[in-house]
Amino acid sequence: MGRKRKKASGIAGRYFGYLLLPIIVYGWTSGNMSAAFILIASSLTILYALFAVPAWCMATTRDGLACRRNSHGLLLGCSLREHKWQKLKMSFRASKWGELFGKFWSNTANAAAAVSAMAGTGSALVAAVALATK
Repeated sequence: MGRKRKKASGIAGRYFGYLLLPIIVYGWTSGNMSAAFILIASSLTILYALFAVPAWCMATTRDGLACRRNSHGLLLGCSLREHKWQKLKMSFRASKWGELFGKFWSNTANAAAAVSAMAGTGSALVAAVALATK
């Protein structure tokens, strides 16, 4: 038998994207951090929310119900082959965006990840504009 894969470094490793949010807020309010650092931290927060946050799968099952298995990120599904790419494919079809955003707000864990992704996106846009206008 193979060796078990080591888990991420505890709670800080699993939730590092959420830990970046107070740092980003401090950077904007204090003015002590550069816009480049805030842009990088915001980008990491967005990537974390979309592809790494512990969330529920919420892909549509064959019965028409939402899958309640654990997944990584808002755009990736659980370990079932059919669910792995279902939500990611939905993000590329404009006709499915409403259904996808409904899945983002379906429970507390997914809603927290969606809020952090939106906050990171707004922060990244403002930081990019601040860098571009210097």
